[in-house]
Parts: sequence; structure tokens; C-alpha cells
Amino acid sequence: MRIEVKKPASLLEVLQSAFPESSRTHLKKMIRYGCIRVPECVTMPGGVVRQAEYLIKAGWHVEVRKYQEREAVRERPPFKILFEDDSILAVYKPAGILSSGRTTEKVRSMFGMVNSYLQKSTRGMQRAYTVHRLDREVSGILLFAKSEEAKFFLQDHWTEVDKYYYALVHGIPPAKSGTMQSWLKENARQVVYSVKNEVPGAKWAVTHYRYMESFAWNGQKVAPVLDGTSSTALFSLLRIRLETGRKNQIRVHLSDMGCPIVGDRKYGGDDKVKRTIRLLAYSISFPHPVQQRRVHIEIPMPDGFVHIGSTNEY
Repeated sequence: MRIEVKKPASLLEVLQSAFPESSRTHLKKMIRYGCIRVPECVTMPGGVVRQAEYLIKAGWHVEVRKYQEREAVRERPPFKILFEDDSILAVYKPAGILSSGRTTEKVRSMFGMVNSYLQKSTRGMQRAYTVHRLDREVSGILLFAKSEEAKFFLQDHWTEVDKYYYALVHGIPPAKSGTMQSWLKENARQVVYSVKNEVPGAKWAVTHYRYMESFAWNGQKVAPVLDGTSSTALFSLLRIRLETGRKNQIRVHLSDMGCPIVGDRKYGGDDKVKRTIRLLAYSISFPHPVQQRRVHIEIPMPDGFVHIGSTNEY
């Protein structure tokens, strides 16, 4: 949308005249998040004005970009984009890649790749901001912000974020659903473990699970037995909801329950199984930093995720 300014006024006043139904808070967010461009303002990179009180002269024009999901039309990035708009970029993180840190010839990180992509595609006008992390061995949805404001908003509202995982575990859980909670502490070997009481350095962690189905070898579904008696089931698929987000939290809690994640040798997984951790961050829902709505992103379970010992194993 392009607005021609008839008389001198602040940028916020121009927008209030053009959008009388919008609140001042919403308009200020649009300004702060880079939705407003003034072509005649040559002192600002790209003409993007981020100050609500900036004086717009008569005869100037104000261009308003709408927030909307869109596929990238720029150079194809070296990762899969799941969602993108002017505030947020959600990508798929494969297992074995760090969430944050610099990307080098020997070490790859999603932050390094995403930041490089944004810097190149916007000629340095945008960069990536880390919102949260996934363990290096875990795959799934990873969020990045495109501004500090968006980053701080999401982190300040993180208790309103719903995060779900698929976990393929050894054995059968003691009940169809349950909650695991403990204090988690990390030792010098970077192994996280549960402690009964709060001690220095320990962090409180809460994990909810729901049983979905059981499998034998090669992904064959079998009837479960959840009363502790014998069963032909070797593996169980669980749906995990995180209430807190501590390092290795799901992996430790499932191991404590007697159902370590398949492929997770660090926390008790059978070393006869392929060393690929079957833990996927498949769903996330969060309040948008600018738009007054929630964003929901979900990805399907990868082929071979439950097919232990088959040719198409994950």
C-alpha cells in the first residue's frame, strides 16, 4: 500500500490517518519491525523508517508492507524453510547440526547458515537472532527471529509456546500418559542427570508424555501390554510435550522412566541400534510478535522413523 502525504506529520500520525481502525500499539509495532518504507528518506537504509515520531514531509510517500507468510523468492538457502514472514524464520534442523554458534569448515550450525542467508539476501539489512535451541542430535523445527524486538517478544512469551516432540523409545511406558519431573544437573563430562533435591546448578524440569503405539522390528505394529507383563513390543512411539526446556531434558527423563530413546547411547539406548536419535521436534505454536494471532507449524514424521532394522531406517 502506498500513501501520499498531504501535509507534514509524524509517521505515526500518517498511519493513524490511513488506518483509523488500528491501535497505536499495533501501528508502532509495524514501524518498529520494519514494515514501513519512505522512499524519499535517503538517510535510512532502504528507506525503512523505524521511528514513530519521524517527520514525514508533504509530498513524500509512505509504503506499507503487509505481514504475510511467503515462500522465499531469493537464492535457494542450504536448509528447508518451514515458515517465513517479516519477523520470523522457522527452519528444519537435521540431526547432527548445532542450533547456534558459528559455522566453520568443520562445524555447521543452523544459526550460521540462517544468518549468512539473511545477510546475503537482504544486503546486510537483516540478520538472524536465536530464539531457542535443539540438542545437536535432535531434528525438527527451529525458530529464528529477524529482529531483536521479535526475539525478546518470543522469549518473554515463551511460557505461551506449545512444543511437541515424537520420541521412539525402547520398551513400553508404565502408563498411557504421565508426567516426569525432577531437578536436572550437568556434570563435567556434559552428561545431564536427575537429582531428587534442589542443589546448586540444578534446574527444574517437567516433561509430559502420551503413549501412541508400539512396534517390533522393521516397524511392524504390535499390540502393547501396559501392565508390566511380557509383550512382543520392542519399541514405543510417544508424544512429548515440554513444560520446561532444559538441556537433554526429554532424553534424561525418558531414560529415568526406563524407556531410553532409540539411538541415544549417551542415555541408555541399545548400542545395537543405528546411532541416530529418534527424537523429532514436530510441532510448535506461538504468539506472533506483531500480528494478533498464533502461528502453528507442524511437520510430518520422517520416513523410516519407526522402522528399526529395515532398509529404509531413519
